[in-house]
Amino acid sequence: MKRLIALTLMLGILATGMPARAAGESDTIYANGTLAGLKNGTAGTLDVTPSERLEFHGAGAQFSIGYASLTGAKYCRENRFRLGVLGTIAVGLLKARSKRHLMTVTWKDEHAVAQVATFELSRENAAGLWTAFEVRAPQLNLKAMVSTCDTGWPN
Repeated sequence: MKRLIALTLMLGILATGMPARAAGESDTIYANGTLAGLKNGTAGTLDVTPSERLEFHGAGAQFSIGYASLTGAKYCRENRFRLGVLGTIAVGLLKARSKRHLMTVTWKDEHAVAQVATFELSRENAAGLWTAFEVRAPQLNLKAMVSTCDTGWPN
């Protein structure tokens, strides 16, 4: 039993010490969605500087979403790793759990077809994107769209 606890503790420490992804130029990951031709996990950047649209520039793919066509946005924060009870206790004693910050955006494209995209961002970039939505997409009720996503089920 002692060996099992020691092994679990070591694996928990090793798992939290590894980077989730390599650091590079990209600050956003297209996690998933309904966009054709864009693979899940594509790294890129979100550009909010154009006043009429949100632009994603990724490796070999880019798209834009008009703020006027947005129908919903949801911010979600969840634990990056699921460690189990012992792993969570062991890691919690040593350091804070790392979190994933996800932003899900829904809109209607030019053919009135509903689209969705989920982006993984840093906490600061998620806050900036949320603020841009508050200013440039007043049709959204953003106060009702925040979730911690700790239920284990995709929301």
